[in-house]
Amino acid sequence: MNYDMTKGKRMGSSSKLAINLIILEFFLLFIQFFIGMWMNLFAVYPQFGTYPFGIMQGMMQVMFSVPELPVHMMIGILIGLISLMIFFVMATTGDRRFSLLSAGASLSILTAGISGLEFMFSDFSNNVFSFFMSIGFIFTVVIYASILYLIPSGRSWSSGASVR
Repeated sequence: MNYDMTKGKRMGSSSKLAINLIILEFFLLFIQFFIGMWMNLFAVYPQFGTYPFGIMQGMMQVMFSVPELPVHMMIGILIGLISLMIFFVMATTGDRRFSLLSAGASLSILTAGISGLEFMFSDFSNNVFSFFMSIGFIFTVVIYASILYLIPSGRSWSSGASVR
């Protein structure tokens, strides 16, 4: 039986799963933030344009010279997949607000990921893309915090729970 100790009431399985996935997402976003800040402050990136075989050789050189970058990218992919899982869970609840909020979080994560790739393809020199990565991160954290605040803790969504 799912039980919310803070409210003393049963929780629905959808809300329990959503809360667990969002907490996992916060944990991964926290790790992603620190790896990204570490690379931003301390990593030395080679230039893509200096390779005779093009961008693929440049990408391989960057991956080998900055070992944090592949980890950062894989955590980003995992964050994106979990955000889609959160979206699907929210879509099954029938509450339009949660569906739209989780869709906004997924779009923010997608924006951050595409901006990161564009930042990498600009030889790590176009800081506008770095700015959009951080904006996507901030929007995602704010949206997921809002969802956690608004999730009804008393009853399952399917039983018509009211939202605070």
